[in-house]
Amino acid sequence: MSLGGASVFMVTGPATKISNLGAVKIVLGVRRFVLYLAYVMAFSLIAGLIVNLAV
Repeated sequence: MSLGGASVFMVTGPATKISNLGAVKIVLGVRRFVLYLAYVMAFSLIAGLIVNLAV
């Protein structure tokens, strides 16, 4: 596994735990919850690519 992939797993692990996702969905509502997931995925992809390029 590359360093970028490992770093992304470490960053997104807490953001995508099922208990955390349930709480975030209740607080934000469905539409903002979907945006939250989209931002987490986009940030993860970008962060992984940056770490892979930097190392």
